[in-house]
Amino acid sequence: MLNANPGPITTVFIYSPFELIRSAWKSLLADQAFIQVVGEANDLATLQARATSISPHTLFIDALDLDKQLVEQMQVQMLNSGLLVLGDEYPLTDLVQWMQAGVTGFISRDVTVSELARAIIATGRGELWLPPKIAGKALAALASRENLVSGEPIETLSERETDVLRMLVKGMTNKDIAQSLILSVRTVEAHLRSIYGKLGAHSRTEAALWAVRSGHFEEE
Repeated sequence: MLNANPGPITTVFIYSPFELIRSAWKSLLADQAFIQVVGEANDLATLQARATSISPHTLFIDALDLDKQLVEQMQVQMLNSGLLVLGDEYPLTDLVQWMQAGVTGFISRDVTVSELARAIIATGRGELWLPPKIAGKALAALASRENLVSGEPIETLSERETDVLRMLVKGMTNKDIAQSLILSVRTVEAHLRSIYGKLGAHSRTEAALWAVRSGHFEEE
């Protein structure tokens, strides 16, 4: 389970093989409220030496030729951190492989700084951050490859819980769900805890995959 954010600040560790890119991200994120850069690494060994003792909320990854094996090694070392990957595009095959390896956030280089900050914060809280246009397809592809139970929940979901789960499948954050349903973020979090209990899920991703695999929430 990801570590809970102890306050309004989301700590982020930057991974990139290139010093210039790491410096640029540090400079950019230094001006963002509620985000604190706590370290950087250019290779796996440095990441292990520096980041594991810090246990940042988010590991922000900007690397070319990122493969599943490298992501898996990062995930093992960063069990208490959300993994956010930056990329030029979102090939479905790569997305599924990275999600299988433990990544929960994906963002492209053409987003705004505000969107990047939101992605860092959301991923650090254990939320999914997926491109809305392909969130359903990515989850469906992942669900088809995973050995998941697709039966009925232990208890029936309420109408509001069903609404929350449907938006979860679309890759919406707690804040987005709250605004859409005119609820507080705390209320959305309470609904999610109830959903997890009824589905026997242990995470946001498991709940979303259950919904897709069960066929209850077809992509609109």
